[in-house]
Amino acid sequence: MNIVIIGGSRGIGKAAARELLQDGNNVLIVGRNPKTLEETGKELAGAATYSCDAGKAEETTGLVDAVKNGKIAGFGDNVDGLILCAAVFPNPATKTSVVQPEPEELQAMLDSNVTAYYRLVKEFLPLLAPGSRIVLIGSTSGIRRDRGGIYGISKWALRSYAYALREECKPMGIGVSLINPGGTFTETRKKSSEEDRSLLETSDLGKVIALTFRLSPQAVLEEVNIRPLQGDTY
Repeated sequence: MNIVIIGGSRGIGKAAARELLQDGNNVLIVGRNPKTLEETGKELAGAATYSCDAGKAEETTGLVDAVKNGKIAGFGDNVDGLILCAAVFPNPATKTSVVQPEPEELQAMLDSNVTAYYRLVKEFLPLLAPGSRIVLIGSTSGIRRDRGGIYGISKWALRSYAYALREECKPMGIGVSLINPGGTFTETRKKSSEEDRSLLETSDLGKVIALTFRLSPQAVLEEVNIRPLQGDTY
């Protein structure tokens, strides 16, 4: 399979790339930071890489054109899987509030965590054949009813989109999966407390994402919630 991972240069996307490469898939890792992308490309031998800011329409159009026209070395001109991991996170000081953040902060959050996903799916959809998979990374803040803040608003919206996309892609034979992780330890967070040590590992999410591509063509993981054993950490 040829699988594109948006936000694949670190964290959950990188863990997914590792698992999918081990399964023998062709993987295209897309990331915003050229240096981080280069380092990841060296670490994950066999992966193709492409630098792109998923929040900018002109850059995502360039990415899709490059794939469609076979311009990316080590990757084909068709797509069997699209994984969307890229996201922005709220100001830690106001992360659980829906009163303190400015409206502009909410708009920026929605642009990155919802609109960018919508645009990417819309542009990649013509390249996806029956049997393909789309995986959206949500959050348990999108299934909670409290303390989700503006990040939770964006993930609730993404969840609604995932449900609608799933129904619309059924006649096309394309599976849509929504994966909602709880607190996850990534490169940007140190394990400096008991709370941090209780978080999910990115490898946990990598395995779940890879599972969606290991299923039979007639099966789909519609929605998966995966939390730390001790529960959410906020």
